[in-house]
Amino acid sequence: MPSIVSDHNQNLYNNNLFYLKFLSIFRSLYFMVPVWVSMELKYISLTQVAIIDIAILISALILELPTGALADLIGRKKSICISFFVSGLAYFLFAYADSFYWFLIAGLGFGLGDALLSGSLEALVFDTLKQNKKEHTFSEVNNKNSLIFNYSIFVAIIVGGLIFEKHYHLPSILTGASMIIAGLVSSRFIEPDIDSEKFTLKNYLLQTRMGFKELFKDKQTRDISLFYILVGAFTWPIVLSFKNFALVDLGVSEKNIGFILAFVSIVAVQILHILIKKKVFEKMRVVFLLPAILLSIFLPLSYFYQVPSIIIMIFFVMIASSMRWNVLGRLSNQCYSSKNRATAISSLSMMISLAYIAVLIVFSVLNEHTQHAIKIIFLIMGLGSIIFLLPISLKLAKKYHNKVLQTYE
Repeated sequence: MPSIVSDHNQNLYNNNLFYLKFLSIFRSLYFMVPVWVSMELKYISLTQVAIIDIAILISALILELPTGALADLIGRKKSICISFFVSGLAYFLFAYADSFYWFLIAGLGFGLGDALLSGSLEALVFDTLKQNKKEHTFSEVNNKNSLIFNYSIFVAIIVGGLIFEKHYHLPSILTGASMIIAGLVSSRFIEPDIDSEKFTLKNYLLQTRMGFKELFKDKQTRDISLFYILVGAFTWPIVLSFKNFALVDLGVSEKNIGFILAFVSIVAVQILHILIKKKVFEKMRVVFLLPAILLSIFLPLSYFYQVPSIIIMIFFVMIASSMRWNVLGRLSNQCYSSKNRATAISSLSMMISLAYIAVLIVFSVLNEHTQHAIKIIFLIMGLGSIIFLLPISLKLAKKYHNKVLQTYE
């Protein structure tokens, strides 16, 4: 019997990590990255773009915990597959949207797709490793797939910027097709063994509550969860929206935006890969200090608000954001039980989305009264990273000064 179990676990491990590489390619082909703001601005205002982003986030926020609980109950594989098919259809709709309402409907599809994926894929990967007692390799595995993801998105971003002027619809169509292929690849995963229960409304609601409570079940878990949320709150709005807002606002062409974002992202992920390989993040004090130090550069750089300073700022933000996925993600996953992992990760995403929504609401109001709304947002976030994030990181670095990353059962 032990041999049969061992063979099953090894097969699951080899199968899932094999298809994860292909998934990293197709789920990264966001040909839309350099052009989505320009596509919307052809028909609507920047304030309306921000309102649509708010609607996307609110829809994802409402669905975040329920879809995380759903993934814990019906399986991560099913949730992942559905998420990519929903996102693919939304991108096809976005390609031909020509009004605020059509962009909004497509955006709600993005929100549902993101909510279904959030927590599910990360939980599937971690549980695959844990079932083979290799959870300590999570950062390494995640970072290797992040390299594949970033090399692929590097190509997609450049291509999207180059084809946009002559083929307006094509970047979104190609992105949608890539999401559909990602859904087909996901169907090849083998579901890890988790402590799942039969799907009922009672279990569904109980799972949602248990997953949220998982974030704060003890002091160390609470510290890691809260720091993860803070780093996400100060990076995710920039990574998803404001980097594009700023570059478009500063008059950078779609083609050049493609080249800038492609090269900045690939250099950032390569630097993080080197740091992980050199085991820089084995000490928890480094894990807590580095993203806060990087993000505290917001304030002086955003003051100048010129293309070179914005590019440098985007570079540091991307490193810190990648750290959240590849380094802090390992810590947080080790803290959460298998049964509640997808729901707990969805809870983290929900808290980050709340901060993101707040930033977008402030921006929407400012944009109606001043031409410097984007610069002001950067200054506010820069000041916030210095006032809130940096002191907390210093406190946590001191608290865990002599500790290394631990494995939680």
